[in-house]
Amino acid sequence: MQKISAMMCRFRPSRFLAALSIALLPLPLAAADPAPVPDGAVRALIEARQHAVLSSEIAGRIGRITVEAGQSFKAGQTLIAFDCSHYQAAVDAARANLRAADVTVRQSRRLEQLKSIGGAEVEMAEVKAEAARADLRKAEIEVRRCDVKAPFDGKVVEQRIREHESVPAGTALLEVLSDRDLRVELIVPSSWLVWLKPGQRFELRIDETGEVLDGEVTLIGARVDPVSQSLKVTGKLQADKPGNAPNLVAGMSGTARFTPPEEAKGAR
Repeated sequence: MQKISAMMCRFRPSRFLAALSIALLPLPLAAADPAPVPDGAVRALIEARQHAVLSSEIAGRIGRITVEAGQSFKAGQTLIAFDCSHYQAAVDAARANLRAADVTVRQSRRLEQLKSIGGAEVEMAEVKAEAARADLRKAEIEVRRCDVKAPFDGKVVEQRIREHESVPAGTALLEVLSDRDLRVELIVPSSWLVWLKPGQRFELRIDETGEVLDGEVTLIGARVDPVSQSLKVTGKLQADKPGNAPNLVAGMSGTARFTPPEEAKGAR
């Protein structure tokens, strides 16, 4: 009885009523689902058709970098130049070895005419000359690799090395892309396959600029994702007007709006 009395003494009706009132409060409503995307509208991403990470084909020290991130360049322009003194010396040595081999061939042919040596010795000298010529070609190729040239017109996305750094062969140097040849990548419902074909037109509204551009489907993906029931579609922007999208940059996104045929709408 004493224990019960003690518990009753510790009981606070005010606390009990407060806890009960909190428990009876209505639960917060679940967050509303995001607004559905209108029929015929899908998200789109602008991508560069030509995009590459340029790597070093030789090991060496970076002598000069002629471009920075964001800078434009022309196809064939030297973007990075290695210190090529070592490779140039190898060319000079290979050229000297070839001259010596050619001299040996000429001497061997004269000696063969004098019946001093046989045809086998002459043939061996000719083989050594061919090997020396191949060594020279190999050394010249290495020298040409000292200059990293632009494969196309474009811009630098990222510079991954600095001048005076020594890098091994295969090191990533520059990330570049062509800002003149852009494409549109879209993920569309697989149910659209009944009417979506190459050549289908769409309107693309760019999020970053608000511009509305005309586009056209060029390729339809070969595989449907079984989980999302969607597939990848590639499109291009219409080039019927010069300077159609001067502010367009790879990586921008937007909303593409298609106009499905009436029969496709009714089927849904």
